[in-house]
Amino acid sequence: MIKAYKSGDLDQVAKLLVDTFIQEPWKEKWTEELARVRIEEFMSGPMSIGYVYEENKKIIGVMCGRQSTYLYGKEYFIDEFFISPSQQGKGIGTKMINYVKNDLQQQGFVNIVLNTEKGYPSEAFYKKNNFKVKKSLIFMYLDF
Repeated sequence: MIKAYKSGDLDQVAKLLVDTFIQEPWKEKWTEELARVRIEEFMSGPMSIGYVYEENKKIIGVMCGRQSTYLYGKEYFIDEFFISPSQQGKGIGTKMINYVKNDLQQQGFVNIVLNTEKGYPSEAFYKKNNFKVKKSLIFMYLDF
């Protein structure tokens, strides 16, 4: 079942983030506390919109994002999207994308946007789900 993220989901979501991103190809060393802070930051804003995929009261998929107004209308910017490693490849991510797309269209959103790592499995997943690479954009950052 896919439903809206609620603050009571935080502990399960934080644990799932840690369990997911310690895996290949990321190999990130999150703590549950740091993951909790990250999710709280994403989901505490007035324009935050999140979804969870739950089976038998256990969260196995998470999408955190936010509404952003752009020239052509409301966009949904995905900040974080992950599926339990043991459940990947079973169509859950695609089900979530389709559910979120339909839910957002009903709310008047015009598109979904995101950043992902080039060459990672996530790039192929998003392309399979009809996301396109915007050739005119580049991702930039400044270290300090």
